[in-house]
Amino acid sequence: MAHKKLHLPEKTCEHCQRPFCWRRKWARDWENVKYCSQRCKRAAHSSSGQLAVATAVPANLCAAGSVEDEF
Repeated sequence: MAHKKLHLPEKTCEHCQRPFCWRRKWARDWENVKYCSQRCKRAAHSSSGQLAVATAVPANLCAAGSVEDEF
């Protein structure tokens, strides 16, 4: 049986510019999800519009288990 999570929709975080995948928790509100984590959401609101772009962007955060949930 093939792995079902290979083809999840992706977005780019507005704060860190890293790609992140759809999560079941975000199913009802996927169109409005802008940030990959609470940390990016807080940092974006506190930085008064300045983007802090990471210099080394990892390939994909979908497989990483350490990404915090937005909600």
